[in-house]
Amino acid sequence: MWTDLPGGFLAGVDPAHPESSDTATHMERLRAIRHGEAYLAWCRYESIVTVYDQLVIHTSGGFFIDRYTEMVTRVCREAAITRYQADQWVGEALALRDRLPKVLTTLRDGILSRQLIQTVISRTDLISDAAVIAELDTEIESILRHRKGAWTRAKLRDMVDRLVFRHDPDAVRERRKEALDKRGMWIENFTDGTGEITGVMAAENIRIAAKAVKALADTVCAHDGRNRNQRNSDAMFALLTGTVFDCQCGREECDAEIPDPAKVVRAVSTEAVIHVVTDAATLAGAPGIGWVDGHGIVSDKHVRDLAQRPDATIKPVTPVRTPPARVVAEDSAGTSSSDAVIVYPGAQSADPYRPTTACADFVRVRDGYCTEPGCGCSAFDSDLDHVTEYDHTDPLQGGSTSSENLNAKCRFGHLHKTFGDWVDTQYRDDDGHLVTEYRTPEGFVINGDAENLEDSFPNLRRIRYEQPPQAPPTPRVITGDDTPPTPNRLAQKHARRRAERARNQRERERRQQTDGPPPF
Repeated sequence: MWTDLPGGFLAGVDPAHPESSDTATHMERLRAIRHGEAYLAWCRYESIVTVYDQLVIHTSGGFFIDRYTEMVTRVCREAAITRYQADQWVGEALALRDRLPKVLTTLRDGILSRQLIQTVISRTDLISDAAVIAELDTEIESILRHRKGAWTRAKLRDMVDRLVFRHDPDAVRERRKEALDKRGMWIENFTDGTGEITGVMAAENIRIAAKAVKALADTVCAHDGRNRNQRNSDAMFALLTGTVFDCQCGREECDAEIPDPAKVVRAVSTEAVIHVVTDAATLAGAPGIGWVDGHGIVSDKHVRDLAQRPDATIKPVTPVRTPPARVVAEDSAGTSSSDAVIVYPGAQSADPYRPTTACADFVRVRDGYCTEPGCGCSAFDSDLDHVTEYDHTDPLQGGSTSSENLNAKCRFGHLHKTFGDWVDTQYRDDDGHLVTEYRTPEGFVINGDAENLEDSFPNLRRIRYEQPPQAPPTPRVITGDDTPPTPNRLAQKHARRRAERARNQRERERRQQTDGPPPF
């Protein structure tokens, strides 16, 4: 009976009296259930491959219905799913057993969910060499087990893609060529008087086209009754046909200024910014990879094709026309003297709270995505947040304006951090990886993302932006009253968070000294 599950599956919560447990315990229960769901998915895959062996491998088939169809029919009818879905389940089970057995164990142990492990399967399916897929299986499993943090679909996809390219770059380049050869446009008519139009093109062209559609759709006034998807659909038709796109609020006093669709296309084509990250050596012709904002890992040939576009602008992440950089050897981050860290000014000289443009660009390049666990928002569309809060009243008490203390957060995540009571921390582990952690008000710790673009482009680890020591102090007003001011709510919140982070750091250092690396 599922109601008789052992206490470990429910983290000690009594199912009959859930209200008797506190919030932190229920957060542990949610984590345990997530691990349990992954374990059950592993059990399903195990049973599927066992039935496959019994019915397909070790049984002689019939004349009218082949053995594989018999096996898939059992799966689809038992689960009341379509034959196509059942065939997917069987294919995934066989791929995991025969190609990715070590990655499969991360599902059993709750490190990956079924949805995430599907990403690993799909991103490795072009590898045909048995030796290469075995190496990939080992390397992916090792990263998943030893990297602290949460995996989103985009981060996992990028991690697998960079490993696939390193092991078999020719296959990646060939896949891109085949994909581009298959670009085209298709339409499908539905029975309800609607239809669908699909276009396949290069990733950068998709971004420009989508930006044009959204730019026109957003020109209506706030009283337009259509939702965003409906406006996008109407704007796309206007752009494709050159017809008029109007606001549909129906008010005589509508103040919407709707541009001509052709002008929107011209404006977007010249203003759209597609961020691409790569190493200088790759750009110069060496083997390597690139990363396209909103798409993920691309091949070196794709990077160089983008760089050769007439509208491309190449900008190094290291700033130009700045004072000489300070070189620091940093053994604790795993860097040798030959891989010294280059330190640049991180804050504006006139305002120590504001990062320099170069520092802000670097942090977004390093993070790639919003650092909130599970958020796939682009870092280039996100705010920059001081992880340890900057204290405007007493800057020496607050967090510095430096790349190590800044990260990208989507607008919701930034507002939640500002007005909520959560505490987040950012630090480097013993391997030099940048780690983020989030602690709920009741003390439950949630790991941040397991990977950023430093893992794809290790040279980023050699760059730091720090707040200059000569930054001017925050201006203050002298009233003649020597009585220290009463701390306001914001100052009290900052003080509490500083104390919480200091306590967390002491506990983390104690665990490292006594227990070694955390178990997985």
